[in-house]
Amino acid sequence: MKRFFLPYVILSALVAFTCSAIAPNESEARLIMNKMIKSIESHKAYTYTLQNNERIVNMKELRGGEIATKVNVKPLKVYMKMLAEPNKGVEILYVEGERNNKALVNPGKWLPTISLNPYGNLLTKDEHHTILTAAFDVVKKIVSEGMKNADAQGRFDEIFKYAGDVTWNGKACYKIVIEDNTWGYTTYKAVKGENISTIAAKLSISEYSFTELDGIKNYDEDLGGKTLKVPTAYAKKTIFYIDKENNLPIFQEMSDDKGIFERYQFFNLVVDPQFKSNEFAKDFSGYSF
Repeated sequence: MKRFFLPYVILSALVAFTCSAIAPNESEARLIMNKMIKSIESHKAYTYTLQNNERIVNMKELRGGEIATKVNVKPLKVYMKMLAEPNKGVEILYVEGERNNKALVNPGKWLPTISLNPYGNLLTKDEHHTILTAAFDVVKKIVSEGMKNADAQGRFDEIFKYAGDVTWNGKACYKIVIEDNTWGYTTYKAVKGENISTIAAKLSISEYSFTELDGIKNYDEDLGGKTLKVPTAYAKKTIFYIDKENNLPIFQEMSDDKGIFERYQFFNLVVDPQFKSNEFAKDFSGYSF
């Protein structure tokens, strides 16, 4: 039987054409991250139970907590109830523009309800974030900045990688690993009026990093004139599990040169729930303010 062979050049051209025709213009990691960002932008409210594990100075293990949470994104409205010791039963209610932008706190244990500054020591002591960063908007900002910086360096596909699919808590998820081998530390000279929260937002880094690296504990302290040690990016390595159903990062784990410093897991997540008109009022049924 006579066999026919295509010339090598023609065969190579056909292979190249076929590959280019089926290959996406963007990497899978970029497509997934863009879907995540669009999802965060499109949703306006959430309810979930947050399992958080955070590194705290002078603690050998990550400190864990469990928080029942309701969030309306704009205007920002947040209700939290602590479900685990040592703060089990504590409730926090914040509504943007109400109570001079202070949070209403029921400390439990027969203590009276009080109003507190969200940036004050009583609400931020040993906390990695303020209550004002509930939900996913901060993740969107940090990831968007990271993507922009990676693109500027021409290193997106080196830093952002799709690591396959996983099943987590019964949810089919994309696994994204973000890892930058150039991550390290630098310095930042604060100007008058800047504090932990404003600088963290400006540099897209963790608020708690200032406590670890610079010994600063007061989130609203004016740091003007101080030279601070800061990380060059939020984390050296980040792992996301992104729910394929809603494209939201329901598992987040961040590491630096010392190891894991944050892990956030979202259970019973409901997207865009229909809140009642008085859901964020102190006398709403089930609250104890």
